[in-house]
Amino acid sequence: MNNENRPPCEGHSTMLIASRLRAFVGLLSFTIVAVIGSGCSFKFEVTSQRTALENQVMGSYKELDDDVVMSSSVRALDASGNKKAVELSTLQERAVAARQNQEFNRDDIDELKSAQIIGELRDGTIAILPAGVGLADRATESQRALARLLVADENRDRAVIWSRIVQSNENLSSGDMPEVQRTFARSQRDQAKTGHWIQDESGKWLQKASAPAGT
Repeated sequence: MNNENRPPCEGHSTMLIASRLRAFVGLLSFTIVAVIGSGCSFKFEVTSQRTALENQVMGSYKELDDDVVMSSSVRALDASGNKKAVELSTLQERAVAARQNQEFNRDDIDELKSAQIIGELRDGTIAILPAGVGLADRATESQRALARLLVADENRDRAVIWSRIVQSNENLSSGDMPEVQRTFARSQRDQAKTGHWIQDESGKWLQKASAPAGT
């Protein structure tokens, strides 16, 4: 097989332990950075064109990341310097756990995106790329098994977070869920790295090109 056409993360399964350690370090960094004030690790493109719904979704992610910090080992302290309990609703607890799991899986998902094995769908979920798109049809069975696991994990986590966003915003209802997902999908297209595969709003698969020089 031509090396240029081989999925770049072949043998990924043998490096899974190291990758998980990197993810754990990343999760600790995520918590520490949030504590000192960086807030939301989920980035929306900041433009004058941003819609009211994008503002609501962005604000919800910021609140959720604050909850991740509060529920982590770095607890808020009361006036006496003692750790105080953090009370979360059931859905909020699930959403916090989903954000933590997303951070844990982030490096592996990014590797599989760079390997052209998984991509971002127009409905805000991820999927293994179909035949003829990217390099998924050349992936090893271990790569495909890992991809299936991570796709299921990430899509479950996103669904929990979207439900929490709808529940926590009084201006949203369950009928707004498709638009929340489309809003999220747009943000993922904007943030996609060069070479990653994304669906446009019509469902066409596109490979993210590098930004023109000077932009």
